[in-house]
Amino acid sequence: MAAAVTSHPLTAEQVFDDVGPAYEKAFANLEPQAAAVQWVIDQLREMNSAKCLDIGCGTGRPTCEELANAGHDVLGIDISGAMVADASKKIPNAKFEKLDMAEYNPALESFDAITVFFSMIASVTQDQIRENIRRIYHWLKPGGVFVFATVPVAGNNLEIKWMGRPVVVSSLTAEEAVECIRTTGFKVEYDAVSAFTPHAVEAGICEKDDVWEEPHVFVYARK
Repeated sequence: MAAAVTSHPLTAEQVFDDVGPAYEKAFANLEPQAAAVQWVIDQLREMNSAKCLDIGCGTGRPTCEELANAGHDVLGIDISGAMVADASKKIPNAKFEKLDMAEYNPALESFDAITVFFSMIASVTQDQIRENIRRIYHWLKPGGVFVFATVPVAGNNLEIKWMGRPVVVSSLTAEEAVECIRTTGFKVEYDAVSAFTPHAVEAGICEKDDVWEEPHVFVYARK
C-alpha cells in the first residue's frame, strides 16, 4: 500500500479535508467504479425513488450523482466536511451529511442499495471493517444490493504515507473481503481485482514520488 512512516499520522477526517475536492480529479475515469454504479442502477431499474446510501461519498461523483440522476433517493455521508460541502453544491438532487459511519444508526432495513468505495481504509481496524459490513447487511432491505470496493492489502493499523500524508490504515485482502461479505449473509454476485494509478499529481494533491499504482477489489452482493 505504501512505505511505513514515523511522523504523527492524520485522522481520516484531516486527510480528506486536506485533499478536498481535488480527490475527484485524482480518481476520475475509474472504470470499475463506473461499472459498479451502473450495476446498482440496473438492479434498481424496476423501482422508483429507491433509497440509496453511499458511505464515504466524497464529492458525490460519480456514485451519488449517477444514482440521483437515475431518479433515486440518495444520501451520501462522509467524515470530511470539505467533501460534504463540495458535494452539496455540485449535486442538488441528492442529500449529504457530515457523519462518521461509526456513529450512524439508521433504522434496520432502510435502504435498497448501499455503496462503499474506498472509505473503509483510513482510521479503522480490520475488526471495524468486518463489523461495518455486518451493520450494512442489517440496514439493507431483503433483496437490497451492496457494492464494496477497497485497496486489498493485508494489514491492521499500519502507519503509511498516502498521497504524501501520514495516516493509519487497515484493510482486508481480496479473498478476505469476499469471504467476510459472504459469511455475513450476502450472496456475492461478482468480484474482481483491478489496478489504478491515481491522477494525484495532475490534481495538485502530491508529488510524483507520492503516487503509485494501487490494487482495487470490487465486490457486488445482494442480501
